Amino acid sequence: MVARGDHLKKSYKSWNETKSLMEDNDMFKRIDEIIQGSIRPVLRADGGDITLIDVSGGVVTITLKKTTVPTTFSEFIRTFEVPRACLCGRGAVRVASVREGILNRLKEEVPGISEVVVANDM
Repeated sequence: MVARGDHLKKSYKSWNETKSLMEDNDMFKRIDEIIQGSIRPVLRADGGDITLIDVSGGVVTITLKKTTVPTTFSEFIRTFEVPRACLCGRGAVRVASVREGILNRLKEEVPGISEVVVANDM
């Protein structure tokens, strides 16, 4: 026997899941616009690249191609104002620095972003 109101609970749960997926889809589109417009060109100037893989529950998953210029000449470090790990300036830009810069930029422009995950080993 089905308890009274069970079909409403299922409907409500289904609606919440659908709403969450729609919000994630809208967020994915917005984040992809930001990546294509302001993050990717800067990474490419440094010899790197970025691809948006997924957005779910405020977590952004990306892949990165490692930058090839030293921190001294890094357009990414200057543009996103992240600290250099190598004080001599000859070392490569760290993945953690790139991730931090991307996270800070996305948090500024998209409410609800909590984390950026790099899905590949650079």
